[in-house]
Amino acid sequence: MKEQLNLTSEDGRSIVYEDNPEFVTVENKVINNSRWSIIHRIVIQRQADGKFFAARYSVGATESQDERPFEYNKPEFTEVEKKEVLTVVYE
Repeated sequence: MKEQLNLTSEDGRSIVYEDNPEFVTVENKVINNSRWSIIHRIVIQRQADGKFFAARYSVGATESQDERPFEYNKPEFTEVEKKEVLTVVYE
């Protein structure tokens, strides 16, 4: 069974802002956007045991939208596994 991290919004923000020594950000990508928000997917690694976790969060799309990570939703970090994928590129 995949582990879920039970975090507060403050804990989630400290991870996103890379201000939490228990976790290291492995990847943080923009995956979607709406008129008012930019949606990210973040993958982190817990330093204690090396496990990886992923979550989605959104931030305001402009300076007029005052939306911080996990402002409206609790952080839902779910355990994920590292998987190598072969990619073909034409240049």
